[in-house]
Amino acid sequence: MLNGDVIEFVDRIHYGDELIFMYNGQKFFLQGFLEDDGICTTYLDRWEPPADDYIWVGRGDSKNFPVEEFLKAEIWDGKSFWEVEKKMEWLDG
Repeated sequence: MLNGDVIEFVDRIHYGDELIFMYNGQKFFLQGFLEDDGICTTYLDRWEPPADDYIWVGRGDSKNFPVEEFLKAEIWDGKSFWEVEKKMEWLDG
């Protein structure tokens, strides 16, 4: 990961932290919320160019955000996070 430590980035996903990063000329925003039903949910939004809806939403359980599901999701040109993380740039790290 450019401009940051990928292990720290992933660790922060576990806490639902707000993370801003670039991939393939696009700016993304990742954040976690504890929903009203008590479930930890992670949302991936694309800020630039703006997306009509969230790019990815994952629901964990009452204690854990869906980190592994996010890392395995093939949302980066059909590839997983680990396959493309070297091309990502962490902007707020």
